[in-house]
Amino acid sequence: MSNPLVEALAQLNLQPGQTYRCQVNGRQVVVRMLEDIPPEMMPAPLVESDIMLDPWVELPAPSGGVRLIAKPGKLPPPDIPEIPQEEDNS
Repeated sequence: MSNPLVEALAQLNLQPGQTYRCQVNGRQVVVRMLEDIPPEMMPAPLVESDIMLDPWVELPAPSGGVRLIAKPGKLPPPDIPEIPQEEDNS
């Protein structure tokens, strides 16, 4: 962050665990004050050498295949279920 922003945030009485929102130049700004986290609970820093940029699997190129041509048409009507008639027990 730029120094003026850090200085402005340092002057505020921000409470841990709270989220603050405001509008600046028509944009929404959100500041979240994190609670104190012990160093052993902090995530490990990202090491760039751990990032794998090269693919580890080589997929074969597609070979052959079947070409299907769709033709528009009317669908058959759906099956009409048989509804039993109610019997009179009088």
